[in-house]
Amino acid sequence: MIIILSLLASLFYILATGHVLSRLFHKEGPSQKLTVILSTVAILSHMLVLVNSVFTQYGQDLSTINIALLTCWVIVVSVTTVSLKFPATLLLPVVYGFAAILLIASLFIPHHIIMDDINVDIGLVTHISLSLLAYCILIIATLYAVQFYFIDKRLKSKDLAIMNSHLPPLMQVESQLYQLLTVGTGLLTLALIAGFVFLDGMFDKASIHKTVLSLIAWTIFASVTLGHHQFGWRGKPVVFAIIGASGIVTLAYFGSRFIQEVILDKF
Repeated sequence: MIIILSLLASLFYILATGHVLSRLFHKEGPSQKLTVILSTVAILSHMLVLVNSVFTQYGQDLSTINIALLTCWVIVVSVTTVSLKFPATLLLPVVYGFAAILLIASLFIPHHIIMDDINVDIGLVTHISLSLLAYCILIIATLYAVQFYFIDKRLKSKDLAIMNSHLPPLMQVESQLYQLLTVGTGLLTLALIAGFVFLDGMFDKASIHKTVLSLIAWTIFASVTLGHHQFGWRGKPVVFAIIGASGIVTLAYFGSRFIQEVILDKF
């Protein structure tokens, strides 16, 4: 069942990606109705993959790949929802294409982190929830940063195709980028505070790399956010800083678990 649902979701993500890309520089843009239909089938199939993959007869499977699938699903739903009101022609192919690749890859990556009994700890739940939400918003902000850089570069080169395309106005993208960055940085701040307040061992040997990488990423995000609001920072250096910080926080969230669960498990 999971294999069929994963392939179905991947197929419709690929179809949605192909449709949006085929109309990327068309003045009217992709058909919103067709995009919504294709993406809705993909999103619902993706959700069923998560339900069947996480909730097994042996317990809850909270492996890295399932957490990644959940995070990806939240990002896809968020970007798709935003696209209903604001043009997101550059973002949709990226998130849909990545979701398709991740779903196909998940079929070849072992899932075996079974938890028979999950003790509900308010502090832990708060930290994890804030961390996941912060990560999703910051990744979306990063996608906006890449979109901003692409549009800005094409406009500076006086590309007539982009001037007549369905892509959103540069100033609108920039405004949404810094709104998302501010919210995401705020949530990451709260997630780190919750971790230090409610959890023991943030600097233990098993967790210190995650904590240090998260703090480095937070420092970059906070500096860029403050620099923009106080000193008007913008442009290529800011975009590269955001991308770099996103890479660091991704490594903090998923890097070590992926190595332990997938790579080292094979040896």
